Amino acid sequence: MTERTYPADQAEAGLRLFLGWFGPHYARSVSVEGAESDGTTLAGNVVVGRRWKLHTTVINTFGPDATVAWEAGRAAIERRLDAEGRGLAIWVPRGAVPPSVEPGLSQLVLALEAARRLDDGRLEFCRPVELYLRRVDRSGSVVTVLGGLAGHWARFTNRVPGTFQLNSNELFRLPASEDARQELAERIVMASQQPEVDESITIEARDCWTANDLGGGGSCVLGTPAPENDEWSASLRRNLRRLLKAANEAGAVEQADARALVILGPATYAEEEKLSWALRGMDPSLFAGYDILAVIADGVVKPVLLPGRSVLPWDAPLR
Repeated sequence: MTERTYPADQAEAGLRLFLGWFGPHYARSVSVEGAESDGTTLAGNVVVGRRWKLHTTVINTFGPDATVAWEAGRAAIERRLDAEGRGLAIWVPRGAVPPSVEPGLSQLVLALEAARRLDDGRLEFCRPVELYLRRVDRSGSVVTVLGGLAGHWARFTNRVPGTFQLNSNELFRLPASEDARQELAERIVMASQQPEVDESITIEARDCWTANDLGGGGSCVLGTPAPENDEWSASLRRNLRRLLKAANEAGAVEQADARALVILGPATYAEEEKLSWALRGMDPSLFAGYDILAVIADGVVKPVLLPGRSVLPWDAPLR
């Protein structure tokens, strides 16, 4: 691995996350023999079980949306976490801008200290935000939503006395707990009983992001300042196709027992990632030479192509 620089190499963090899944999945020790990265594509050799070689390519799709201000903000958070000895991958929801100056930076660190571990091993940390509910008419029973709750309008519609506008632009990601989500919906419904027409009421909520514990090696912030829109899916496919072609044209791969392709990209929620969908719509010859294909989004490693048991050499019974 290269010397530590800021902002951190997201492709390198992707390799560490992939190996954190790969080793336990196959119950084998793994170590990186060598890796080269330009920040967008990483090529590395992973030694599996001290005897087999897995050539691993990591493609980072975050790049096109990055701005100078965004990269400077990433660097500020990573330096702060590294100074405190924290090795974390912080996943920023689409369109959110993580705080990189005080007091927001210290508040982010405090939220991380209070993070809870989810069932899948990720960390969830939450920061307080405010929602703004305004009644625009006494008739009807509907809530028009802006921001992070826009996809959850059905939780309120037909339950409120009138027509409302809900501004949830400060909230980007709901907590994983369904009970916590339902509790917030109930508080919004209760709050709708109070304001008169054109009056607003403030509702407290929590914006909950995810993180992975990377152990040693430093922290990395992953995300994009660009919100998802109708054009983004098409641009993702174009960028991914370009990156796959470049990786395949990089030259002959040295001898290896197997090859893995890992694709890293943005998603507010892991279950809504578009990388798997984009790959299924592409020419399969772009990734036909790989034995393992996985995508990583929102801190979750999701295998897209995985051979059956006993196919790969380290997965077969030892003789």
